[in-house]
Amino acid sequence: MRRSLGRYELTHELGRGGMGVVWAAHDRDHGREVAVKLLATRDRGVELSMLERRFLREIRLTGRLRHPGVPAVHDHGNHEGELYLVMDLVPGRALDTVLKNDGPLDIEQAADVARRVSEVLAYAHGQGVVHRDLKPSNLMMTPEGEVKVLDFGVAAALEPQSGETRFTASNATPGTVVYMAPEQAIGRTVPASDLYSLGCVLYELLTGAPPFTDASPFMLYHRHANEPVPPLADRRSGVPPGLQALIERLLAKKPEDRPASAEEVAVLLAAWVPRPAPGTGTTPDHPRLAELAALRRAGHPARALEEYRELMAAPGLDLAGTLAARAGAALCAGALGRTREALDELKSVLAEQRNLLGPGHPAVLDTRYEIAVLLIRAGERHAAKELLRRLADEEEAVLPEYEYDPESKSKSGAEHGLGRSRKLLERLRRMG
Repeated sequence: MRRSLGRYELTHELGRGGMGVVWAAHDRDHGREVAVKLLATRDRGVELSMLERRFLREIRLTGRLRHPGVPAVHDHGNHEGELYLVMDLVPGRALDTVLKNDGPLDIEQAADVARRVSEVLAYAHGQGVVHRDLKPSNLMMTPEGEVKVLDFGVAAALEPQSGETRFTASNATPGTVVYMAPEQAIGRTVPASDLYSLGCVLYELLTGAPPFTDASPFMLYHRHANEPVPPLADRRSGVPPGLQALIERLLAKKPEDRPASAEEVAVLLAAWVPRPAPGTGTTPDHPRLAELAALRRAGHPARALEEYRELMAAPGLDLAGTLAARAGAALCAGALGRTREALDELKSVLAEQRNLLGPGHPAVLDTRYEIAVLLIRAGERHAAKELLRRLADEEEAVLPEYEYDPESKSKSGAEHGLGRSRKLLERLRRMG
């Protein structure tokens, strides 16, 4: 049994599948525990040098993902003919293990898991990255209840060559095709392909089994492409009709018939996720946050950015305060012309704020509004319009619960008032 890979001491196997074997390991150079994935490179029908080039290209692309739901990639390469990937060691259990040992999840928990995954997908799709192999074994639940999405980029690196259909390739294992969108099996992968896979996963979280389970890869492909999805209500009672309808949309045969984006899916799923009650101590109240927000709005973003960084480096901020400071620093970067950097950071902050504060909290609505503003600045008007359209309805429904005063601002540092998103949306429409 192999015990080392360069500087990585392999301690015990964590799991294996069609993509390779994952080991827990100790990084001697940095004194930390990591996960090492050895990729299955044999019987791929392609030279190792070509596979390595594809692998390195995809990992460079996905290695820049910075999101709390994506384990960080620390290292990658080729060691004595084996491709490997080194990433964060994520504690907890993969969802396939949870389903095997505990059975289907309750409705709220299943919706919450799917919401968190869709938020990761929304971030990744915004970076031009499609997962391509979403399934329960690639989703980890940590002891704190967080959800981590594993193996971004791996499927893209190992997929068949041009002209080779996925379901006849040597690497088309049933475990992959079980969750594969119809268009993906014949060589066309789009962001909506991940939404189809998410629909399969959510169906399984609720019923204990994915929609289609034939053992033959070809028959699985055929059923995904041609057969109606078995009614979820026949396999589990009590699932809200709206949630059933969303799953049906996710599992539409054609990508254009699925929801428009992963972000839309996250918003829709929030309806079945319990909200934390307002005023539970999760609103940031550090006095410096309001001062720095005022400094930024007064036209001094460079100075405010420096002071945000000092505040985050000093002790005394709780998690909500840290997220507020990160959002403020991102807005400073945006004001200094670093629009893409600001967008990336705000999207990362948004995922953590939703988990901590709930999707309807004013700070969450603030962040989404600022993302829309930055999207407009980046020239992405269509995406901004879609975000603002949903946000306008949510602000009008949610903000009165918080007794928001647009003159005095809320303790959360919210800078919004009722109608701001609808006004901006109307301005965009008039601009054409």
